[in-house]
Amino acid sequence: MTVRRCQRGAALILVLWMVVALSLVVLACAQSARLYTQRVGIELERIRVDAALEAATELVLSRLVTDKELARRYSRLQVQLGELEVWVEIVPSNGLVDVNVAPPAVLEALFARAGGLTQGEAAILASRVYDFIDSDDEPGGVGGAEIAQYRAAGAPVKPRNARLDDLTELRGVLGMTSELYATISPFLGINGQQRIALSSAPPALIDAISGQPGLGASLLATSAEMRASALPSGLMTDMFTAASSGTSQTIRLRAFIQAHPERWWQREVWADLTTRPEGATPWTTRSVEPAKRVGNPLETGHS
Repeated sequence: MTVRRCQRGAALILVLWMVVALSLVVLACAQSARLYTQRVGIELERIRVDAALEAATELVLSRLVTDKELARRYSRLQVQLGELEVWVEIVPSNGLVDVNVAPPAVLEALFARAGGLTQGEAAILASRVYDFIDSDDEPGGVGGAEIAQYRAAGAPVKPRNARLDDLTELRGVLGMTSELYATISPFLGINGQQRIALSSAPPALIDAISGQPGLGASLLATSAEMRASALPSGLMTDMFTAASSGTSQTIRLRAFIQAHPERWWQREVWADLTTRPEGATPWTTRSVEPAKRVGNPLETGHS
């Protein structure tokens, strides 16, 4: 009798373990199904918002082709597409930093104040950027680096010894980390202008270069004629200019849309507004970054 009870007890325990194991399998499958459903939902949302963001950027580009004044300055427009509300940030390229020609003060301020480097580290990295671009093989400035230093460091690249046409090549500069590049890349553009055109600069760049949070938004609220006088004189002399090289033909558009209370999407387009009679559109699209999730642009300084 005792043996039978033991056998029944063992069988009961085995059944209970089987029930627990099956329950865990079911829970795992349910969790996997939920995650899969979420991923599919996010991807479908990305496709939908990408189409809306593309439509908004096309509308703004059409307006920029005819509105030359709008193409000269930084601005942020609200575009209504049915029930969808899209924000489009317009940044003429002369409102960004061109590392090919930017003076040391601009690069060092960008690396230190925006990138978080110490002043010494920023000076070294600025020297290395110049060495990466210049045509000689002699290190210049403080802590410069040419091909010998790249080889000694085991770097997979060597200095380009020519101006950059693709700013992503900056990631190859000795000492440039992926994190630092990701931080400063929104402030970079190729425009052939040493100093930043104040009227074209995004507020976030003005804040970063000046080290004064909120200054960019304050200047944006000031009339264009008064902005130069509202900027500290040292910054105006060394880093910014009230003048620009005419209408900037190259424009960066960033379109934002809120698809969920806690979820924003961004699509970035670089376009050249130079007229192309033979083209399908009166502008040339230089690059497109498909929709990606971002933080709230109204809070994180995109504007």
